[in-house]
Amino acid sequence: MSENYRTTRRVYLKGATAAGVAGLTGLSTSAGATQGGAIQMGSILPITGALSAYGSGMQKAANLAAQNVNDAGGPLGRQINMNNADSETKPARAIQKYNSLVNEAGIIGFVGAASSGVSVPLAQNVAADQVMQVSNASTSPALAQIGYNQDKSVKYFGRTAPNDGQQGIVMGRIMNEDKYIGADKAAFLYVDNPYGQGLAEKASAQFNGETTAMVGYSKRSSDYTSTLDKVFNGNPDAVGFVGYPGNGRTILKQWSNGGYGGEWVLSEGLNSKEFFNSLKSITDGMYLASPNPEQTQGATKFEEMMGEQAGTLFAPHAYDALFLQALAIQAAGEASGTAIAKNIRSVSRPESDSGQVVTVDEFQKAKDLLGNGADVNYQGASSPVNLNERLEPLNQFAIMQVQSGSTKVLETIPRSFFEGKLSDSGQSTTTTT
Repeated sequence: MSENYRTTRRVYLKGATAAGVAGLTGLSTSAGATQGGAIQMGSILPITGALSAYGSGMQKAANLAAQNVNDAGGPLGRQINMNNADSETKPARAIQKYNSLVNEAGIIGFVGAASSGVSVPLAQNVAADQVMQVSNASTSPALAQIGYNQDKSVKYFGRTAPNDGQQGIVMGRIMNEDKYIGADKAAFLYVDNPYGQGLAEKASAQFNGETTAMVGYSKRSSDYTSTLDKVFNGNPDAVGFVGYPGNGRTILKQWSNGGYGGEWVLSEGLNSKEFFNSLKSITDGMYLASPNPEQTQGATKFEEMMGEQAGTLFAPHAYDALFLQALAIQAAGEASGTAIAKNIRSVSRPESDSGQVVTVDEFQKAKDLLGNGADVNYQGASSPVNLNERLEPLNQFAIMQVQSGSTKVLETIPRSFFEGKLSDSGQSTTTTT
């Protein structure tokens, strides 16, 4: 990281007294919690750029969670003030926005970023700043190991989206099994960022046959003919494709026009109705590995409140990312990034058999339970979001196939299947952006 981007809360506040710190940042000590000031939270999401199709829906969901929490009186009787920033789907711009939110707005936690390529550099700063980051859509396996403080006792990065280690297992399974592809040789094509490389490496490790090529591509290109030549140089039976709809549309059109052949397994990042409809003649028959979490009681209520944007990819996860942070503040009795980091797991899952379920727009119920000393088990808009020790959930997954421009579920893989399968070995720690 360039030092130009390392302006942290500690540097900004160096030399300030304890009282001055509280006044400048809006952080709450026990005394501050009783003073009733607004709790500064935020979001860093892709309103513009490569993922702009999803950003506004994600931001609406995070703001909706804040509104629901505030309508119930807010954490510790204080209101959450949302400071929303546009990541532009660019790491350098996101870091600039993050520094402003920390140093000027005094946020203690935020939702974002969306792409792993943006979240990784942000997550490398949050522990030093003692700011909690909860991503709703960053799935790179590398993020399981980032965001810890120096002695590894507190992790300031969490996510409500699943680790791509799960998705890699499913992609490999589609390629391996005869009822789907049963490939002997496979190549992997991936967007050249942590999400792309991390997932491609995991999927390749799960493939039982020969991996003939691992090919990264730039989002800045418009001609992928030479890239496709590299992918198909070893005559693979299958191609694992990790990317986004924008460049994906160009790549698949050029693949179809070039007559390369091969069967394709697509990543969740390409799961878009518009994308499949616009390429119906090309994508029909392709396979897709996708999270398919169990429905919760709050999912329907979330969809009703979101209206037309209810179907935005990873929007439910954005709602959960903000709501969980608010619950962690309430459970801790303190509004600080460290308080969120230390308590967010405990409110996502029961610590005992007495844990009681709360869901979307039930912040008052949660406050009452916590006030009475009960455990809270938040089951969210996206999934049951039971966070593990690395502050990430296991999700149920589905093997899907594109049929007539939409997806059909062929097989559901339960959460229990993945337990113990996401070891640290083989997970990428690449930070290419």
